[in-house]
Formats: sequence, structure tokens, C-alpha cells
Amino acid sequence: MLVCLASVVAATRIVLAGGPPNVKPTAFLSILAGIIGGPTFGFAVGFLGIAVSDLFFGVGPWTLITSCCMGLIGLLGGFVDRNKSRLGLAIMGFMCTAIYDVLTSLLFAVIFGYSWWMSIAALYVPFLMGSVYPFGLIHELTTALLFALAGPPLIRQSIRIMSR
Repeated sequence: MLVCLASVVAATRIVLAGGPPNVKPTAFLSILAGIIGGPTFGFAVGFLGIAVSDLFFGVGPWTLITSCCMGLIGLLGGFVDRNKSRLGLAIMGFMCTAIYDVLTSLLFAVIFGYSWWMSIAALYVPFLMGSVYPFGLIHELTTALLFALAGPPLIRQSIRIMSR
């Protein structure tokens, strides 16, 4: 199951790369893995999914940062109550994805030597960086929407499959 979920994370990240930026189920699947398999399982799915997909996009210093941060939110998913409501899952998904976005932005700012506050602001106030697309907000809303629409049935079915 771990390899299957990590492969889906990597594949969807690659396939959806040409679509709207940050409209990808990577955070959703990593958190979901934590919910159904526990913290270690969630970390492994998140980390491996990003690391493997970076073999396609290009490996660099960002690979370790993004892989570890996605693993972290998968790990956090392992502490989420499996019986949360759709709204509860959506809020949790939004918050975990915000942690990922802010943490990766801060680490990139430190490593690549640019302003940390501009890095965070660019996620949510895009015109500061000459863009009109709120990358962070879109990423968080995508994860929240996926949890609201598909979270509970996927959690139930996945737990049923893993218990066999």
C-alpha cells in the first residue's frame, strides 16, 4: 500500500504539472496516508512521492526540503482522528497544507538568500511578486476541497483494504 500511494503522489504531481499551479492531490494523499497508516506510513508516502517525482522534474537542494516537508504533513496526518467530519477533515487539510507551504517558503528563503517575509507574502498576496495567482491559497483550498468531497469514504475504504 505504501508503494502504491507514494506512486500515486508522484504520478499525479507529474501528470498535473501542466495544469493550474498547485492544483494537485499530493498533500491530500500524504495526509490521507498518515490517517490510514499512522505517522511513519504518512511520512514515508509524502517523502517518497515528492522525491520520486523530482527524479522527473530535476533533483536539487529543493528535493530534500520539499520531500521532508511533505513527509512532515503526512506524519501529522497520523495524529488525526479517523472519524473526523468532512468539515473537520477539510480544516485539518487546509492547516497541514498551510504548514507545508509556509515551511518550504521559509526554508527556500534561508537557503537561497532572499527575504523570508516576501517569500511568505508571495504565497497569499501574489501581486507583491508580480503575479495574480495565489499559489499558497490555491494549494490549501485544493487539499481542503478533496478532504471535504472524498475524505471520509476514502479513509473507510483504505482502512478496510489495509486490514485484510
